[in-house]
Amino acid sequence: MAVEKDAYERVSSQLNLAVRLLGFWIALVSLFFLFQALDYRGLVGRLAEWQFLHFDRYWPTLTFVALTALFCLPLILAVWLLRVRQRRDEGFGPARIDDGRIIRGRLTRLQGFFAGVAAGSLLAAIIVLVMQLQLPINEGSARSLILGTSDAIAPVEGGAVITGEVDLSEVAQFNENLLLVKRTLYFAPVRGPRDRANGEPLRYFVEVKRTDVKGPYDKINFPEGEDMVHVWRFRVPGITFTPYMNGLLTRRTLPGEIENLYRYAGYEVDADNYVLFSSRERLTWRYYVLAAEFGISALISAILAFVFGRRKRAVTQRVREEGELTGA
Repeated sequence: MAVEKDAYERVSSQLNLAVRLLGFWIALVSLFFLFQALDYRGLVGRLAEWQFLHFDRYWPTLTFVALTALFCLPLILAVWLLRVRQRRDEGFGPARIDDGRIIRGRLTRLQGFFAGVAAGSLLAAIIVLVMQLQLPINEGSARSLILGTSDAIAPVEGGAVITGEVDLSEVAQFNENLLLVKRTLYFAPVRGPRDRANGEPLRYFVEVKRTDVKGPYDKINFPEGEDMVHVWRFRVPGITFTPYMNGLLTRRTLPGEIENLYRYAGYEVDADNYVLFSSRERLTWRYYVLAAEFGISALISAILAFVFGRRKRAVTQRVREEGELTGA
């Protein structure tokens, strides 16, 4: 009998470890694909383009969940196989009659899963904050950058004042949805005086402000029968935009969704592109929000782990008291 109990406990320990690792891994994989979804790049970007090609629409939440589940599949299978072995052992020997131990095992797994999610979410929040520290800063005097000159070949990231022709007839809107909060950014291409005539690809973009919209978020409403690309490019009369020509110059920070938008509109977009943001806060906003959301996830998961742990201790205490009464 002791051998059967040891075997059962051994499988339970392996299962508990696998459940903890699963919760931890889910949090980290979610962070990885969340950044891909926000930047419209990598596997998420490719699947999004495939969906647009075949279904004329994109399901971001479904894509994100499917990829996260796929990359967690090995651990999910390991947990399932260990649970199958444990359930088989529960039907034989002392495990069959030890209902208290079975309940404690379930509570331990729930506690371990949420503890893993809490640890993974906390690590994800730290990673996001560290990534935020790698962003360029806007300190000192801003550099003058005249497009079409040698200064614009390989500029240094940081504070800059751009001189060029902003095409406000080709403004693109980017809505960023980070679950708890949303915001809207507008971008417009800026060129040197001879870039358009020479057919140069779009390489520089500036953030622009839409003067007739209040608040940080502006939902896109597509008029019936209108082409989505044209609407996003705001070929609508009566809309006024103000470009920011002085701000923080960054490299390869144009959202992939906006890159594809301009390409579908017939423009060639340089992969090595630059964006002038109005301030560093426009860049760090995403990172602070993501860190806060993962922090909230860690807090909620830690609370749930504590609740299940407390419930497990209560069950253990009750089983011990019943055992003492039976022994007496």
